Amino acid sequence: MRESFNMFPLVHVVCHRSDLGPDVGYEAIGIVDSSLPTVGVFAKATAKDTPKAATEKSGTGIRSESETEDTAVSPVASSTPAPAVEQHKDGYGKGVIFYLRDKVVVGIILWNVFNRMPIARKIIKDGEEHADLNEVAKLFNIHED
Repeated sequence: MRESFNMFPLVHVVCHRSDLGPDVGYEAIGIVDSSLPTVGVFAKATAKDTPKAATEKSGTGIRSESETEDTAVSPVASSTPAPAVEQHKDGYGKGVIFYLRDKVVVGIILWNVFNRMPIARKIIKDGEEHADLNEVAKLFNIHED
């Protein structure tokens, strides 16, 4: 009996997503290793570039809100109000970070860029060198308002 084999082996690329609150979230795929060279391409963020806006648009829940609704109250109250979180004045709050090995993209973090994982998966799967990662970042539509 002849043994069968698959000419197109299944390649699984690990991905991870996390919302770090209602205003910051990321999606990561591939090898995201701090020892690798990186190239980041960032753009100005708008109010729709948040996990909260992305989940409202898709109709899914946002985990960070549900986890903070029933938070415990500290028995020792502070008389000093918490400092206000200062927004970045330049507004560059969304972007794509490429992780490279031998000039080939092996990992990608999408920072406040949502629902674009198929594009990232394809870039990694293709395994090609890219002369200009700014052009590759345009595939994620980060410069659209």
